[in-house]
Amino acid sequence: MRIAVALSRSWQRVEVDPLTGALGSGHRGESAAEHAALEHALRLAELTGGQVHAITAGPAEAEEGLREALAAGADRATRVDLDTPLDPNSLAHNGATAAALVAALPETPDLVLCGDRSTDGGTGATPALLAAHLGAAQALGAVDLELDGDRLLAHRRLDRGAREILRLPSPAVVSVEGGLRLRRAALPAVLAAQDAEIELLPWTAAPARADVVSARPRRPRAREHPAPSGDSAHHRVLELTGALVERTPPTVVGPLSAAEAADELLAYLRRRGYGVRP
Repeated sequence: MRIAVALSRSWQRVEVDPLTGALGSGHRGESAAEHAALEHALRLAELTGGQVHAITAGPAEAEEGLREALAAGADRATRVDLDTPLDPNSLAHNGATAAALVAALPETPDLVLCGDRSTDGGTGATPALLAAHLGAAQALGAVDLELDGDRLLAHRRLDRGAREILRLPSPAVVSVEGGLRLRRAALPAVLAAQDAEIELLPWTAAPARADVVSARPRRPRAREHPAPSGDSAHHRVLELTGALVERTPPTVVGPLSAAEAADELLAYLRRRGYGVRP
């Protein structure tokens, strides 16, 4: 089994001093979920005789996490060079991180593992974008992985203590929660990883297809209404709300198909003056 582990370098991690309780945010590195993904990959490789390929996208400092993966037992490591200072939030939102990680894969692996989200406020969208780029099945937020013959079973947490078990085809992208501790590497492996060769790949972001002006929900412009002319507060409220104005009676349509229901809704919005394009 060919397993790739996508390690995202957290730009900021909150730490609590055990003595004073003070909060700090200067540490950078892999999150607990990234370590859990690496440990799952190493265990599956031991069971199947496969190889683990650790990949990351970031500046030279991101190689620290790759060397940690090599010391733990990964077979090879690749870093996609992103030396230009970039906003990590924009990278996650526009899919550039997933595109860069895919560039580090010479061929589609049987399984791609990654953390469900980073500790610096990540959206957790990168695993799904990776699956889209690779055309692979996806299982997000797994808490446990096991083999059933030649198929992978992913356990997902549900409400009220229930579990969902997914039988995944190959290739697949799975994100895991940070509930599994990474094994402690032996000292000789740690020393050897410091001098190990890490493959470096250049990467140039593709030009944006469109500028994102706003990600907020669209709201129609406010309409101008004349001031109420009633003599009392009660009459003014009635005039403002239109409670005494003759209204169009409600219309029941359906049952309709999804396309017909969408057309009916858009036609109603156009009649109400919301300017919905056909």
